[in-house]
Amino acid sequence: MEHAGYLRYPTIHRDRIAFASEDDLWTVDAAGGIARRLTAAHGECSYPRISPDGTLLAFVGRDEGCPEVYAMPVEGGPARRLTYLGGRLCVVSGWRPDGSAVLFTSDHGTPFIKHSVAFAVAHGGGQPEALPFGAAVTLATAANGGVLIGRNNADPAPWKRYRGGTAGVIWVDAQGSGTFRELVQLNGNLSSPMWIDGRAFFLSDHEGIGNIYSVQADGADMRRHTDCEEYYARFPSTDGERIVYTCGADLYLYDPRTDRSVRVEIQTPSTAPQTARRFVSGAPFLEDYAPHPEGHSLALIARGQPYTMAFWEEGVLHHGKGSAVRYRLAEWLHDGTRVVATSDEGGRERFEVHAANGMMPSRVVDPTVDVGRAVELVASPTEDVVALANHRQEIYTVDLATGEARRLDHSPGARAADLTFSPDGRWLAYAWAPQHDLSIIRVAELATGELHDLTNPLRSDGAPAWDPQGAYLYFLSTREFNPVYDALQFDLGFPLGMRPFAITLRARTPNPFVPRPHPIVHREEHDERAESAEPIRVEIDFEGIAGRLLAFPVEEGRYEQIAAVKGRALFTQVPLRGALENGSWTDHEVEAEATLMAYDFEDQRAAALAKEVTDFRIAADHQTVVYRSGERLRAIDGTEKLPENGDNDEPEEDIGRKSGWIDLERLHVNVEPRLEWAQMYREAWRLQREQFWDERMSAVDWDVVYERYARLLPRIRTRSELSDLIWEMQGELGTSHAYEGGGDVRRPPQYALGFLGADLRYDAQAGGYRVLRVVRGDSWARDWDSPLAEPGVEVREGEVITAVGGAPLSREHPPAEFLVNMGGAAVALRIRGADGRQRHVVVRTLKDERPLRYRAWVESNRARVHAATGGRIGYLHIPDMGPWGYAEFHRGYLAEVGGRDGLIVDARFNRGGHVSPLLLEKLARKRVGYDVSRWGPPQAYPPESVAGPIVGLTNEFAGSDGDIFSHVFKLYGLGPLVGKRTWGGVIGIWPRHALVDGTVTTQPEFSFWFNDVRWSVENYGTDPDVEVEITPQDYAAGRDPQLETAVALALDALARAPVTLPAFDGRPHLGLPKLPPRR
Repeated sequence: MEHAGYLRYPTIHRDRIAFASEDDLWTVDAAGGIARRLTAAHGECSYPRISPDGTLLAFVGRDEGCPEVYAMPVEGGPARRLTYLGGRLCVVSGWRPDGSAVLFTSDHGTPFIKHSVAFAVAHGGGQPEALPFGAAVTLATAANGGVLIGRNNADPAPWKRYRGGTAGVIWVDAQGSGTFRELVQLNGNLSSPMWIDGRAFFLSDHEGIGNIYSVQADGADMRRHTDCEEYYARFPSTDGERIVYTCGADLYLYDPRTDRSVRVEIQTPSTAPQTARRFVSGAPFLEDYAPHPEGHSLALIARGQPYTMAFWEEGVLHHGKGSAVRYRLAEWLHDGTRVVATSDEGGRERFEVHAANGMMPSRVVDPTVDVGRAVELVASPTEDVVALANHRQEIYTVDLATGEARRLDHSPGARAADLTFSPDGRWLAYAWAPQHDLSIIRVAELATGELHDLTNPLRSDGAPAWDPQGAYLYFLSTREFNPVYDALQFDLGFPLGMRPFAITLRARTPNPFVPRPHPIVHREEHDERAESAEPIRVEIDFEGIAGRLLAFPVEEGRYEQIAAVKGRALFTQVPLRGALENGSWTDHEVEAEATLMAYDFEDQRAAALAKEVTDFRIAADHQTVVYRSGERLRAIDGTEKLPENGDNDEPEEDIGRKSGWIDLERLHVNVEPRLEWAQMYREAWRLQREQFWDERMSAVDWDVVYERYARLLPRIRTRSELSDLIWEMQGELGTSHAYEGGGDVRRPPQYALGFLGADLRYDAQAGGYRVLRVVRGDSWARDWDSPLAEPGVEVREGEVITAVGGAPLSREHPPAEFLVNMGGAAVALRIRGADGRQRHVVVRTLKDERPLRYRAWVESNRARVHAATGGRIGYLHIPDMGPWGYAEFHRGYLAEVGGRDGLIVDARFNRGGHVSPLLLEKLARKRVGYDVSRWGPPQAYPPESVAGPIVGLTNEFAGSDGDIFSHVFKLYGLGPLVGKRTWGGVIGIWPRHALVDGTVTTQPEFSFWFNDVRWSVENYGTDPDVEVEITPQDYAAGRDPQLETAVALALDALARAPVTLPAFDGRPHLGLPKLPPRR
């Protein structure tokens, strides 16, 4: 259909439908026709709902950054922001039956992301009212007060046929009495509950695909009402009479009176501005760079397009075929006149050779065999041959003249890496892994195909680099076992462990670190070998070569790259920092934090050449070095005199030959969105085909899936719609960890909200917002405590905030409205104290109060456990299985184990990661004795071991490594596990394949198998030993029956097996014995 858009989030009121397309809201007659655009928003609009009287449209908008509730006239006009919550999740579910308030869910005020609760906000704005339902993603209310709550899931399509612990469930309170029960139990993913004439309608995929069903309020008489067979039904909404939903990219209208759905023919005529061609700077999208062999130019890949350019002069040449094709891994060929890069044109990996001056047409090289997806590419310094490492852990060479491809090696333990040709092109060195956690340096002789190991497996050897004269091979190795004592617990670790090494390739080659005699006065020297016409020939004596390893005389540390220039080895050294200082452990941005070091063999010393380095490349002249620093490139002479005192001056910031900085703003990338989006869609599909852990694709016909969603590509008009399509496509795998995120999406202004770290309520009589609770955390960490509690401020509970930044507050204008764009800023507050006097205080707001609320939640749970057990049982919580979770575990464990008889280990809401074996290892310690001294108390052995019972807590939001932790907790028999079945996602990922605009898609690559249940934790979860639900009425009463049950089990275990210290009697008698008589 002409002018058909990609339709989402529909809503209906009588004969009017509103929906989202092109990130904006539209309205159309329920019979279809030409739709009218209502918004021209800066950010994406979603989840519209029309008021009961048909005059207002509430929706989720992102015009100022975070998703918030907005309202506007349904006929069009200004939109008013109703909420100022600053959360990450927001879903508008509907209106109160009388139209007085908008009903929505948000993760505002909760300790955990992706855990939302229900709110109502007046249509005129003001502070939202928290509804007493607890966890909720969607909800519906009836005129008689009946309530339906949809937990866990708003849209089943991104993980189709999901059956794990967070599969959507619906709770019902048919009469509004406050007592809820589960509506219906189905082996499926339920969402989007709706009331029509006393029946509960909802979305479910329990029959294999998302369709609309209904039951009576008591759960009886289930019926299916739609017959979607290819695409999931999505985003259903009702006005109490009919239901509107989408399927594919179309909108359908279901009428219960006929029990039929009809497609609503809708046209959304538009110029589609987000599909218009545009030019972007290449710097933020720089993927790869290679210096010219003579050190004057670059070959670049930026946003999937190949370019060549001189460092500082002349213009930029674009090569290739534009946005429809993605290029990667550009390299100069040996003659310096041509560039080779991989191309995905035609749906498979091949090569294109481009004339650097653009004067000759490009040449396509199709390898004679499937060489897989290249992840590394290097070009021979002597002939038209490239070597590549692929995603199948293989190494190939490809003759660019004939296309002949030869498999050189296969690395069984991990991907072969760090390929590098010898100066004469006869040898290829690389890191080869005999098993998963070991790697060595291997060399292949290209003429014969013979393979030779240069090092013995000890730990990790990598990054081989040839000496320009062919005398040595340098590499990095983790073979320094120099343990460091932990400062907080009894433990040792190897935080550094790495050093650069050299191998002498010939048996008689001298040690390069032993100074050789040379005169005091330097005379003009000539390298006769370099000046001779005889080319360098690299010869290797393999016998005994593993015994010719020599460590660089530099400090043990953390190193990333090593390469060689004339007379020197260059390597990058990165600082040792705490993992929590590096931001999120899931953040895949490469920081410019390394120092580029040079070791000079004549001076026999190392010095820094540059700081804030991301990575670097060496030209074939063995002199020119180009390094990346964030989004910048700089060219330097790697053989220039070393700085004195081991340091270097800060480089000039101006662009040009003097400073070495290269102007990447010269690089203007032509982006044609529709062509780019089609390429990205296919690459995301290909990546799953190539990386998915099961070669059978779990019996999913992946070619059919490609075609199914490719049909919808012509209807895509915005980058966010492409994301939705990729999620839908990858969702057909029915598997966890198939994600899509990031990329060059349209970003609205980001006006960060400032938080006060307090619970407030409007008090009309007091003329402001009364402080009900000052949320306390760690007073020594400003970001983890309420600004109102700071010394010198001391706003107390019961006091009233009457103005923020000089603006008076009212019911319609809460404090948060005046804290927009004030995150982390100093803000003046006017406070009315208990005595009625007003005072002014200045606070620095929080940018995010979730860490504070998390700390308060943990400490509240700990206090409840201590109070209920008389201090006998300790408590800790593990929020994830990354560095934060590791830190929180030990913060709780080290404080709670000593002096207590047992421990509750709470893994609820655990977001996963990779440290579960480290935590389980510690929990599995069994106390077998004590170290007794005269004056101090007996010390348990092993140290830091739990004296008595351990009880585990888990829930449906514990996932990934949280699933694994929960399951292995049971396998190890550490104690009873209490709570709910876990998320059920244990197929691991290695995010490393960005699409052209920076989008990261993840491929489920590492499927977990257990001795007891084999593959069955995936898409199911692990069951607790004692299942305990938290009902909506539990939330309303402030109860945590899961924690209460864990306490009861711990106390019961103590009653059955009390923890008591031994009497420590029978002490030895070592006095002088009485000498017995002679015999």
